[in-house]
Amino acid sequence: MADDKHSGANDLSLAADFPAASHEQWLKLVDKVLAGAPFEKKLVSRTYDGLALQPLYTRGDWNADGDPSGLPGGVPFTRGGSVLGTSVGGWDLRQRHGHANPAATNAEILEDLERGVTSIVLKIDPNGKNGVLIQSLADLDTALKGVMLDLAPVVLDIAGPPLPYATLLMALLDQRGVGANFAGNFGFDPLAALAANGKLFALDGVYARLVDSAAHAAKAYPKARTINVNAFVYHSAGAADAQELGCAIATAVEYLRALTAGGLDIDTACRQIAFTTAVDADFFLSIVKIRALRRLWARVTEACGATVRTAPITATSAPRMMSKRDPWVNMLRTTVACFAGGIGGADAVTVLPFDAALGTSGDLGRRIARNTQLVLLEESSLAKVIDPAGGAWMFERLTDEVSEKAWAFFQDIEKQGGMAKALLADFVQKAIGSVRTERSKNIAKRKDAVTGVSEFPNIHEAPVEPVKVSAVVVETKPEGTVPPLPAPGTGAWMSALVKAAAGANVVAIRQAVAQGAPTLSATPLPAVRLAQEFEDLRDAGDAFKTTYGQRPKVFLANIGTVADFTARATFAKNFFEAGGIEAMSGAGGTDVAAIARDFKGSGASFAILCSTDAVYAESAVNVAKALKDAGAAVVYLAGRGGEAEAALRAAGVDEFVFIGCDAKAMLESAHKRLKV
Repeated sequence: MADDKHSGANDLSLAADFPAASHEQWLKLVDKVLAGAPFEKKLVSRTYDGLALQPLYTRGDWNADGDPSGLPGGVPFTRGGSVLGTSVGGWDLRQRHGHANPAATNAEILEDLERGVTSIVLKIDPNGKNGVLIQSLADLDTALKGVMLDLAPVVLDIAGPPLPYATLLMALLDQRGVGANFAGNFGFDPLAALAANGKLFALDGVYARLVDSAAHAAKAYPKARTINVNAFVYHSAGAADAQELGCAIATAVEYLRALTAGGLDIDTACRQIAFTTAVDADFFLSIVKIRALRRLWARVTEACGATVRTAPITATSAPRMMSKRDPWVNMLRTTVACFAGGIGGADAVTVLPFDAALGTSGDLGRRIARNTQLVLLEESSLAKVIDPAGGAWMFERLTDEVSEKAWAFFQDIEKQGGMAKALLADFVQKAIGSVRTERSKNIAKRKDAVTGVSEFPNIHEAPVEPVKVSAVVVETKPEGTVPPLPAPGTGAWMSALVKAAAGANVVAIRQAVAQGAPTLSATPLPAVRLAQEFEDLRDAGDAFKTTYGQRPKVFLANIGTVADFTARATFAKNFFEAGGIEAMSGAGGTDVAAIARDFKGSGASFAILCSTDAVYAESAVNVAKALKDAGAAVVYLAGRGGEAEAALRAAGVDEFVFIGCDAKAMLESAHKRLKV
């Protein structure tokens, strides 16, 4: 028998001797620390969807009636599309490839597959500028030579109409006899093309061809998907998370309507759809977004009466967060994004190389992108836990809130008549544009920091040289012939086109399926990068150096002791160097004449006073006058003017630099003055 004295040892509760603390008690303690400052302003932040991010989440933030997220692999699929999630084989480690030369692309693909990558995104550009140039079946065969297409899925990402290239891939699968086991994606998403380019052919013809392509794929390539809903098109335009999800769901619903109206049953139609969404350096919301997308799609399929309730989700590190300046920081950003994609339960994850914003990525960029995933999978065992975010009160609450917000935006799009009509009416563009404007203002004021660019810039960094790609020749003449095709319908049209693709190039295929000029027009969504505007200022600084042999300079007119001026001098240095203007530090002290002499010797055009408010009260007026007399084109002061602003301006202070000021506008003004 067990010893009675120890029989309850496993029931020991470390908190048993302490009374339970309530949320209200915690709030009272917080109020004491805030000393009257408003809780909502100090401790609660808001997303661009308007959702409140609380400093503390409790069990009360979860559904009191039980887990509304269900079990992994069960309705509503918030916690994963399957019971075991990615815990058995890990997520699909997907790498993007798009060197202009097909042979070079092939060498890179084979290297990645040998070193851990499990599937490929083949980025194709009809002009060979931002992707591989594929002009014939032979080119595609070269790019994918040695790739076992039945084991390593290929997803097409095409800068232009996907039909000719999807046709070539289908022809290649037939030629190699692996179509039945191909689990890739042919890359159709005409509404994303409309959103990005602003032009599209008549929807009746577009959807008829989409239906026929899907019908053919469903028979010939049962494991493949025809449609890849590229939600990151909206993310790259500046969309908030719920807006991105709302656009993705509205797009997929429109495709479901087209496919079922064209004769496909609802389950077959659902099996033709996959999603690619963006994950960025916002770790928590990226996790939530993937979980919410599964829930939203499950709700749609339920309403449609489908038994196929899930779709593959690929998480791609967001292009908009990538910087050209100090691109090494991109490694941190993409690691966070990859971590979020894995935690959120994405079926596949694509990590952009750290040098992706510079152009064609080099070997180092691809290796680090690949190894980021391998380390998280094999060393951190990130995929071994089923739904690690499940039950965490913050994630569960935010998943609910983002889902509700996204569903509301989806309904707003539906009220416009669906995604196509919402794009044609500029409804989506305006909604995303308002968020983009708000975000741009926050970046300009450095409220939203871009590390290495708007904050902590390294103005003397050695640039990362992009990979040099030889010019390619784009064929403009058709080769081969495409016989007359049947009308698009139930797959016969695409089947005939695939057979013809073996002897025809892309130009010939385009001519055979030509629909005339695009008849639909919408305002194209821009592809923005958060760092772009500050990088433009850095470019202006570099151009100044090229012209005059040195960078534009600002003199840090340090006043007082090191303890007095260090904080604001550091702030001022970061501020101006984020705009490409090099900071030259003064020695400090209170000798006005010495500070003026140091300024003259620095070769700077501008000067900024740096010290404490107390020192400013004693010396700022005299130092500002001396700097103006010494030839400073503009005199700044680090801090707010306060009650002394009028006197300081009278003494020669032109601008006040402080946390929350419009840094971008002030730096743009500085460059305009430099030109004068």
